[in-house]
Amino acid sequence: MLVLFQRETCPDCKPVRELLTRLQVSYMNVNVPKPREDRHELIRVTGSKYIPALVDGATVIPGSLRENADIIAHLKERFGDPDAEPEPRA
Repeated sequence: MLVLFQRETCPDCKPVRELLTRLQVSYMNVNVPKPREDRHELIRVTGSKYIPALVDGATVIPGSLRENADIIAHLKERFGDPDAEPEPRA
């Protein structure tokens, strides 16, 4: 089960949630507190205090300040890119 650490008002988290919805992937949503110093579970699991952060089994993608590209790339690689053009048939 995927676990997404995020906050509803985080502008970098919204595209990750939207991609997960478009991919129709089930995930557990963990809302973290706004004060970074209070994000104890997030820090324990990912080693980072930033969101969004994703845990996919043994793969942990820690958050980094104002960045979600690593998570987006991981999800598209694992589940496919819903916006990609279909491969032409040979």
